[in-house]
Amino acid sequence: MGDEPMHAEITVLTNGVAVISEHLPGRQGVALSLSLGNGSRDQLREENGFAHLLEHMVFKGSLLRDADALNAAMEALGGTINAFTDREMTVFHGTMLAEDAGAGFALLEEMLMRPKFAHADLRLEKQVVAQEAAMAAEDIEDWVQERVLRELWGDHSLAWPVLGSARCIRQASRRRLVAYHARVLRESRLVVVGVGKVAHDTLCRWAEGAFGDIAPQPRGADQPPTFRIGRRLVHRPQAQQAHLVWAAQACSVADPDYYAYAVANLILGGGTASHLFRELRERRGLAYQVFSHLEALRDAGEWMIYVATPARSRDETAVAMAEVLHRLMENGPEAEELAGAKRSLRVQILLGQEDVETRMARLGRQWLYLGRCIAVEESLQRLAAVDAAAVTAVLSKAWGQRFELSCLPG
Repeated sequence: MGDEPMHAEITVLTNGVAVISEHLPGRQGVALSLSLGNGSRDQLREENGFAHLLEHMVFKGSLLRDADALNAAMEALGGTINAFTDREMTVFHGTMLAEDAGAGFALLEEMLMRPKFAHADLRLEKQVVAQEAAMAAEDIEDWVQERVLRELWGDHSLAWPVLGSARCIRQASRRRLVAYHARVLRESRLVVVGVGKVAHDTLCRWAEGAFGDIAPQPRGADQPPTFRIGRRLVHRPQAQQAHLVWAAQACSVADPDYYAYAVANLILGGGTASHLFRELRERRGLAYQVFSHLEALRDAGEWMIYVATPARSRDETAVAMAEVLHRLMENGPEAEELAGAKRSLRVQILLGQEDVETRMARLGRQWLYLGRCIAVEESLQRLAAVDAAAVTAVLSKAWGQRFELSCLPG
């Protein structure tokens, strides 16, 4: 990496579309993405699931070619073209040889800007999405975590499932999806990213030709979510064990303490050296699956602990979870485990720089969330500055109040 630039090149078009590139000498390929600052939280209630449905429909053909021709064009690139939707972003991305980057960019632009939305395709894809939702509902781990989100955020759109509600998907018409697509393009922040063997001027020229005519009309400010605490006991026939999910309010992406939260999460339950794993699995044998997970969002965040344990061990497991949290909040991390967690995160950051897709995703996410791109050196400096006091502080701040969900068989 010594001969690679440490900072991305950035150009913002007159209409606000951002173009970001990292030219990496010696690479033969390029990773491209078109990222929209629009996800499931940005939908109207009657549109729940439209962002994910839109992601599906762009692969069903464009105004220029049908699905078969579109698939053939993707196959001809020899790389990959894909997309994903989450609560706050929708991303269309691909990897290909540098010699095919122009064709790859044109294909991504065609899919995003000119989807066909044929009636017959929509009817079939609604069935596919319904099957996807049914599969997710059968996964008890996914189901309980989604249930926790509904409890945490109440009626806020952060609690709505990315896959959508069955009713909204059934009622989705071509007219409504076309209107939703037009509004997304009009209101969403768009960032174009290229990483690998790509020239910044070339990427800017492609972006200007594809998106220069967009006249953005930014939507209003986000409705701030309100975090709720409490306890809930639910039963699920598919459950074979007790599933315990505890959740606390965490940081946003822009929070100055973001890296302290990341370190604290790794120490709490983010790996096999974590307190939860060692205590609940290694020492007490209460659970095979135990972990904690941190999700930082635009203006909020969630910190979850998930444990699956035999139903007869539910109370003992809950006591053990509380003891782990109490000890960490009272005593903070030991010097050795703090150093180990920071080193682990440092390695993740640096190894991510070896992969063009990871670099691409990082740049797009940073621009949408922060309005700037953070050099790796800055990330490493902020991580290095995290000390035991900062970790203890965020643990106490977050887990002083929590929501607890217990899901039992039956």
